[in-house]
Amino acid sequence: MPSISGLPRRLLGFLTTAFAATVLATTLAAAPAQAAWSSPYAVDLQLRSYTSTGAEFLVGRLVGTLQFDSGNSQYLLSLIMCRQSSYVNPNVRILINGVTHQWFSPSDNTRRPESCGGGHGLSGVISGAYAYGGVIPSITVSFAGIHFDYSTAKDITRSAFYDNPYN
Repeated sequence: MPSISGLPRRLLGFLTTAFAATVLATTLAAAPAQAAWSSPYAVDLQLRSYTSTGAEFLVGRLVGTLQFDSGNSQYLLSLIMCRQSSYVNPNVRILINGVTHQWFSPSDNTRRPESCGGGHGLSGVISGAYAYGGVIPSITVSFAGIHFDYSTAKDITRSAFYDNPYN
């Protein structure tokens, strides 16, 4: 069996190294760039209900942050939703161009008095990056719960508008 020596061996080594470097460079170049996130926008929506006599009830609270990505197609939520005196678990809607993109009603039964206030119990977390199939010009966060004023159910809703700084 003949052996490879001298110039042919060095040429074979060079070609092998060049091929490996080309494959590595191609693999690394194919990785997409990560979009940058905007500074966090504070989200703080408190649902309040008032009885016919003027007594105030805290119905629910939504607190946390919202961020947009520089690619205009994703947003990042980090929210705590608190059920205070709402008859049912409150819900959060994320609207893009006036249309609901996401709907949440989380509950993990963890007490979060620093966010929810007082001895209010039920709460839940909304956390993650969410993709949208187009350009996100702005987002509206809508928060809703139900409060009973004696025998009358009242829908209580608050919303906030957030403009995308990247467009």
